[in-house]
Amino acid sequence: MPVVPIATFLAGSLLTLLLPILLLIALVAWYWWFSARVPDTAEGNQSSTSPAPANPGPSIPETLPPEPGAK
Repeated sequence: MPVVPIATFLAGSLLTLLLPILLLIALVAWYWWFSARVPDTAEGNQSSTSPAPANPGPSIPETLPPEPGAK
């Protein structure tokens, strides 16, 4: 069976156009399904324990250079 040049061109052009579009559709569908499975985290902390009290540690005095022009 002889190869028809126009058929080869059409097959190549359709593959060139349709494969990226189908890949994009597949990625959008995967992202849609993935984002639908992620639980909402805006409800706050779901743990039953309370956080530990803050312990800031020792306070170290900070010596800064004098302001310019101050005497």
